[in-house]
Amino acid sequence: MRLTFLRLKFYDDVFQKAQFYGQIRQWLFSRVNAELPNGHEALPYLEKAMTEDWLREEVLLLGGSLFNFLKGQTDQLPVIPLYKLFDRLDDYMTPAQFENRDKVINYWFGPIPERVRFQDILSVEFFWVVRQSVIFFKWLPWGTVGIFLILTGILIAVVRGVKQSLIWVGASMASAGGVMLELSLAGRWILLGNGIISQLASSVAFLNFPSHAIELLVKTCLEHFLWRIDLIALLLLLIGAGLITFCDFNRKLVVIK
Repeated sequence: MRLTFLRLKFYDDVFQKAQFYGQIRQWLFSRVNAELPNGHEALPYLEKAMTEDWLREEVLLLGGSLFNFLKGQTDQLPVIPLYKLFDRLDDYMTPAQFENRDKVINYWFGPIPERVRFQDILSVEFFWVVRQSVIFFKWLPWGTVGIFLILTGILIAVVRGVKQSLIWVGASMASAGGVMLELSLAGRWILLGNGIISQLASSVAFLNFPSHAIELLVKTCLEHFLWRIDLIALLLLLIGAGLITFCDFNRKLVVIK
C-alpha cells in the first residue's frame, strides 16, 4: 500500500503510461462544448490554455493537497482552483475580449464557479473514512516490522541458536515470497485475462467518458501494482534463499506435520 496507492507518484506514472491526462483534457473539452450554451466559442482559447503539461501539473498539485489531508497532515480538504484556468485564458484573448474579461468569462462559462470544493463532489464523511484507512495503512508496515523482529527474537531465545533460527526465518520469508508470486500470477490471470476489466469499465463509464480509457487506466494501475508485488516477492525469495544457503548449521531442519 505504501509503495503504490499511498504515493502520488504511483498515480502519476499510471496516468502518464495510460495517456490519461490527454483523455481527461479531451473529455473536458467535450463537456464544455456539450453542457455550456456558449462553451463552443471558448474552445479555441481553451485548447491553447489547457495544455496537457499544464493539466498534469495542476492535477499533481491538487493531488498533493488531497494526500496531505488523507495522511493527516492537514484538516482542510483542497479546493479545485478553476480560476487558474480562467487566468491563463487572459493570454489568449483578443484586446477587445481582455478589456471585458469578466463578462467574456461569464459568457463562456456562466454557472461554473471559480473554486469547487471537494465536499461539493462527494460527502465529507467519505473523505474522513478514507483518511482513517490511509492513516492505518501508513503505520501498518512499521507495526508489522516490529512484530516480525519481536517474533524473531523470541524464536532465537527459544531455540538458543542464531543460525538455526535464521534458517527458519529464511524458510518463512521464501515461502511468503512464493505465495505472493502465486497471488500475483492468479491476479493477472483472473483480472487481466478474462475480460472482467472491460465489463467493469463499461459499467462505470459516466458522462460520456470513453470506456476504453477507463479500461486502459485500470489495467495499467493493476499492472503497476502487481509489478511491485513481484519485486517484493522476489526480494523475499532472495533473502530467504540467502539465509538458507549461507547459514552454516549442524542440526537438521525438522518439519513437524
